[in-house]
Amino acid sequence: MFVSQVLQNKPVHEVVTSGEDTRVAAAAQLMTERGVGALVVLGRGGDIAGIVTERDILRRFARHGAQLGGMRLTEIMSTPVETVHPDARIEDLLQRMTLKRFRHLPVVDRGRLVGIVSIGDLVKAILQEKTAEAESLRQYINS
Repeated sequence: MFVSQVLQNKPVHEVVTSGEDTRVAAAAQLMTERGVGALVVLGRGGDIAGIVTERDILRRFARHGAQLGGMRLTEIMSTPVETVHPDARIEDLLQRMTLKRFRHLPVVDRGRLVGIVSIGDLVKAILQEKTAEAESLRQYINS
């Protein structure tokens, strides 16, 4: 199974993004409203500049307290951002994400941001695939 297949099965294909100068409080509000765990930060030219996750915000809050809300995303985002191509195999990607300890990866095709996958998306896809395989085998055996 490939990342492109995972993206097709996601209910929402739009990637939630924000600019580098966005304040952390506004970004957290956006993430909450959209129900996402990560926000791709775009630079002035529209390229991926960084990524901010719920974990990033929580850890920075422990360090900066109430001041965090007024800080800009450039001050807390993770960079450089690793990305993945839609043709990547999800089994390989799961291993990569586990080893490098991150949960979200932007999907880039020909320099364009086309989606984002979380480790939860990948686990769900593998479980669905294995369940379908098991059902097919059961039907084959029973026929």
